[in-house]
Amino acid sequence: MNTKLTNNVAELEEITPYENYTSAIRDKATKNHYQGQLEMFLDPNYPWGISPQKKRRLSEPKMAKLVNDFIIKFKQDPQSCKNKIKRYAMNLKNQIDEKKLNGNTAPNRLKPIKVMLKANEIDFSWYLIDKMMPKETKSADRAYTRKEIQDMMPHCGDIIDKLIITMYSACGFRLEAWDYFTWEDIIFFKDDNGNYKGCAILVYRGYSEAYWTHGTPEVCETLEIYKKYWISRFHTEPKKTDPLLIQEKKPFPRRLNHRGVIKRVKRVVEKIGIRTKKVPGTNRFEVKLDHGFRKYFNTMMRRAKVYWPDKEDMMGHKVKLESSYERYEESDFERFPEYQKAIPFLTIDESLRQKLKVKQMAEQNTELEIAVRDKKELEKSVEAMQKERDHEQRTQKRNEIFSKQLKKQMDQQSKQSEEQMKIIQQLKEEVEKLKSKK
Repeated sequence: MNTKLTNNVAELEEITPYENYTSAIRDKATKNHYQGQLEMFLDPNYPWGISPQKKRRLSEPKMAKLVNDFIIKFKQDPQSCKNKIKRYAMNLKNQIDEKKLNGNTAPNRLKPIKVMLKANEIDFSWYLIDKMMPKETKSADRAYTRKEIQDMMPHCGDIIDKLIITMYSACGFRLEAWDYFTWEDIIFFKDDNGNYKGCAILVYRGYSEAYWTHGTPEVCETLEIYKKYWISRFHTEPKKTDPLLIQEKKPFPRRLNHRGVIKRVKRVVEKIGIRTKKVPGTNRFEVKLDHGFRKYFNTMMRRAKVYWPDKEDMMGHKVKLESSYERYEESDFERFPEYQKAIPFLTIDESLRQKLKVKQMAEQNTELEIAVRDKKELEKSVEAMQKERDHEQRTQKRNEIFSKQLKKQMDQQSKQSEEQMKIIQQLKEEVEKLKSKK
């Protein structure tokens, strides 16, 4: 009876604006991303001097209170809340004009506000704000170069740093992906000799935005070394569900999240003199700390002439490719052969790159030798077929000549027979005449 009463009371409780907002977001990664953007708008005490990547997110109760308070106020005093949104958009526009904010970033700051209002059935005209915002442009920041990434490796403090740099540059995923990787997300591919060919990596397992990318043999070898380090630390092999990256000083496997990754990358990058000065007249660096690796991946894939839809799919961009079935082994990954084209471009270690080039040349030479051999065999087959055809044609010609000669002989014999018959007939007639005279 009490349980039934409790359930009925729960059903009668009003759904909060925050519950509506979170229910409208299907994916956890998107929800986390939106929270950081929404805090900038809702939190009156937002620390603007701190980078969004470094700032700690508000707890869910605090975030829920901000959303609930704003929606309740919107319903009570819509005009002041509309003005707050417009003023926020104008501030974004001013930051863009002063080159303190990328023009492509502003729409992302507004997306969670749109979701929050729409989820709570609040009408708001975005016409003025959409007209105010500049059109999307090509990003001015650049990718890391291969030389810069190679220079990072000697300055890595440990195997965790090396794994971060290697996977970042060879796999092309976003910063937030580090918050989701577990050991079961990696499937290794080996050749008949047991050497690594590469691997498949599942990004955002269990979420609607999940997709597969791939890794180089260099990534596989780094993971193998890292696994040995893991075993030496915890005296056991990692479980499938254990986080891939771990914090350094914890006595148990605790995830190193994207903030920890940023700190490590920043420490390595600053040691080689990158990102020490901002671009004159702007509030940005020439290359983004984490996104520079993703741009490097994109650049190398293009240089390797990887099929564009496959490249986009491996970067998590929506290109409506089939991706629903389960994958367990190399043959299940139909885009891995395309990724293999880029492995020499994505490999960091120069000696490994040279080995891959030699291997590729050897494979190409082998393919060329096979092609030449096949061509020779084909030429022999064609030559044999031509000889056989010539023999058949000669035989046919001889048969035709023989047939003509035989026909001629038969015609002559037939003619002789006719003449003989005429002579016989004449003789018979003469004999008959002689008999009649007697």
